[in-house]
Amino acid sequence: MRCIASALFLLAHGLLVLEHIAVGTALHGVAELFLAPWALRHKAWDIIVIGLIFCVFDLWGTLRLTSTLF
Repeated sequence: MRCIASALFLLAHGLLVLEHIAVGTALHGVAELFLAPWALRHKAWDIIVIGLIFCVFDLWGTLRLTSTLF
């Protein structure tokens, strides 16, 4: 799961740099969800808290970019 999350992070950041904001933000949120089981298993609480914060931002940003919210 962690390797898949890392690959998704790389893809998401590449898309963000290439200005594919909605897709990049959505993939970044999915990558955070893939990283969560590994972080919970290893009790990496800092990664869990940061992941939750970024997941909220990613979800909020994706909804705003797709004109679903506001």
